[in-house]
Amino acid sequence: MTSNDLHTDLHRVAETVADQGIDAIDPSLVDAVAARALVLGANTTLVDILVDPDEPAVARIRAFGRLAMIVARPTRDRFALAA
Repeated sequence: MTSNDLHTDLHRVAETVADQGIDAIDPSLVDAVAARALVLGANTTLVDILVDPDEPAVARIRAFGRLAMIVARPTRDRFALAA
């Protein structure tokens, strides 16, 4: 998966949360986003909260927001330096 795929999936999750709530998201999409976020250095506690349907919706939404910020953070391989 590329970074663009992850950002597209994050956008899909965010739209679904805004329109229908966190419980309406396909669990496989949440799992895929969580796995890729972990590779990018996301906190395992945030991922555990996001993927656990027994956690309160507000906690899962906050965890998603924090993960989205982590994933969106620029890294050296995501931008070119100009001299």
